Amino acid sequence: MDVSALPQPLQKLAAPLLARLQHGDLGMVVRGAATVMGIRIGGAAIALLSQVLLARWMGAFEYGIFAYVWVWVIILGILAPMGFGTSTLRFVPDYRVREKWSRLAGILDASWRMVLIFGVAAMLAGLMLLALFHDIVAAYYLMPLAIALICVPAFALTDTLEGTARAFGWVSLAYLPAYILRPVGIIVVCGIVFASTGALTGLAAVGGALFATLLTLAGQKFILSRRISATIPKAKPVHHTKRWILASMPLVLTEGLYLVMLNSDIVLLGVFVSPDEVGIYFAATRIVNLVTFIYFAVAALAVPKFSELHVKGNRGDLQAFVHQIIQWIFWPTFAAAAVILVGGKFALGFFGPGFEAGYPLLAILVFGFLVRASTGPIEYLLNMTGHQNAPAAAYGVAAVLNIALNFILVPRYGLEGAAIATSVALVSSSVWLYISVRRRLGISAFVFTFGRATAQLA
Repeated sequence: MDVSALPQPLQKLAAPLLARLQHGDLGMVVRGAATVMGIRIGGAAIALLSQVLLARWMGAFEYGIFAYVWVWVIILGILAPMGFGTSTLRFVPDYRVREKWSRLAGILDASWRMVLIFGVAAMLAGLMLLALFHDIVAAYYLMPLAIALICVPAFALTDTLEGTARAFGWVSLAYLPAYILRPVGIIVVCGIVFASTGALTGLAAVGGALFATLLTLAGQKFILSRRISATIPKAKPVHHTKRWILASMPLVLTEGLYLVMLNSDIVLLGVFVSPDEVGIYFAATRIVNLVTFIYFAVAALAVPKFSELHVKGNRGDLQAFVHQIIQWIFWPTFAAAAVILVGGKFALGFFGPGFEAGYPLLAILVFGFLVRASTGPIEYLLNMTGHQNAPAAAYGVAAVLNIALNFILVPRYGLEGAAIATSVALVSSSVWLYISVRRRLGISAFVFTFGRATAQLA
């Protein structure tokens, strides 16, 4: 980009920034993050439009059923890979840097096979539990939950392929299927059902989600396999399955506890309140999730780089890189949060009558995500440097805290109580992770730097 056309004061500001972005690790991450951000913005628009259409086609009650059931798909679908979706981000860059092609071929083969087995096992276990406890589950949730459980293996495999594509740096292939193609598929199928019958139930919407997930998985697997074959030398797979499983287990614990921390509000609301109130809460969380896209986009490219810099052993470069990444996450997130708070009530109105009641939830939830953004993706930093147990401990405490607060606050304060519980959990986990990174790696992971960390970056 030529800065000569800018006014003289802006040239002095823009030239150093552009020079930094054109070279080095930060430049690679920010340029790649722009691609991810573009996908996420497009995906956010599609996802938000799809949720608005589903809410209007189904009404708050049926939409609440779909939202509640789909949260279970997300939880089980991310737990089922047993950490392989994240561990590939650690091992693939490592094996590529050291040219361990047989090990690379081995983990790519093992990750697919193991996740398929785990996903099917999760599906069967869930169906058995649903059959055993069908008298306890509300009747309107039974069949949608059964269809949702069938979706779990495909969702788990899609999540794993996303991690594999990210490990190779193929951000479009990683994120387009899950964040563009699958939502489009869901809305197309549901739209056909609504147009042909004049009604859409939560069960039909879950069926449409199953069809779209299977189709997305097939396409992503085909393209990813071809690109990997054209990129790395052919080698006989060498399997270190025990080592990979041992490395992945703390990761799945971390991911599982993080999911519990973030989704226990909706799961427990399904116990305490009616589906229409669950629908209102879910709609609010869809809007708040917009502030996480910057975090997600920058972290997507930063995570493999954490592993590379750690392997190289230069702690000063890693500290500087972490600080720069946090800057690129926090300030755009802060701006996005302000926009959401200003226009949130208007946005909720698109979901249909009564959804404006979710506006107070926006400010409560946004605060928690802002605190999380102020420390950056440090759970991944710990995972990529061999300190997997620290994020698991942080999210474990936060998950228990969130559940306990939900039981205390939801009966008294309803939806606002659930939002407070989740925000407190986000803040507590962020503080815990910051302290863990400081103690274990000697790195200050905060949007502002003080003392020794400032000196390192000078």
